[in-house]
Amino acid sequence: MKRLREKLIADLTRPRPLTEQVTRTLMDRCELRSDRISAFLADGIQKLDEATVDTIFSPMYTPDWRDRARYVEDQERVTITPAVLAAIVADLAGSGLTAEVLHEDDTVSMPLPEVMIDRWVRRLHLEVRPPEKIRQAVEATIPKEAQAEVKALTGQPAWRGGERQEILITFLTGFSRTGRFSVDKFEYLTGLVHTYRPRSVDHFRTQVDALIQSYHEESGDHFFDAHLKEVYGPEGGMSPVHDPYGDHRQRQISLATELKDDLAEFAAQATGQA
Repeated sequence: MKRLREKLIADLTRPRPLTEQVTRTLMDRCELRSDRISAFLADGIQKLDEATVDTIFSPMYTPDWRDRARYVEDQERVTITPAVLAAIVADLAGSGLTAEVLHEDDTVSMPLPEVMIDRWVRRLHLEVRPPEKIRQAVEATIPKEAQAEVKALTGQPAWRGGERQEILITFLTGFSRTGRFSVDKFEYLTGLVHTYRPRSVDHFRTQVDALIQSYHEESGDHFFDAHLKEVYGPEGGMSPVHDPYGDHRQRQISLATELKDDLAEFAAQATGQA
């Protein structure tokens, strides 16, 4: 538990840039000028109520799955109950922790209110462990260096439920046979399952086919392309302008196509074994 406590303190107090989103919210909610923000972070945050603090700083103190991946070993080593979580939060809140916040040219030591500590600790979901069969499947199929990340992703709500876990095991065992695993692809897969909520592998295959078709149907003129033609003419009188959404869209198409190919190969392997 001592190691877990030290890791939580290190994460809570590490330097964080004050993001543009948080800066705008802080200025709006607290009626601050930009040149007063650093002083307010150091001395004024204690005057805010918990709800306001949570609203302003939640983007900076909400862990994502990559943060959770760093705690997988702790989850497997220590049994963490809701009562233990409450005790951890109370202990850290009483420790006088301060965070280093980077704002413009300033590095500000900001006292950490309990509500921010509580958000970080509880949103790590340290008390949630994937089912034992999923843990064993990950360890049997995924390269060791990627197991913590995959375990963190398998703990996402997307994979809860018996039918989803069957889909998950299909992909884990399939990736081990084909050798075409990547963390990026598994993250994308998790996002698709969260969005489309497939009932079976066959249902998911249909959803992926429809998604790829929709990508191709959208490959004509988008608003961005049409706007460029309106401004510069159909022949483009100026140098080409990079579409800021194009790279992301192409990556989505590539990952979806990889999943489609994976599903086809999984099916072929199953047929060959029958």
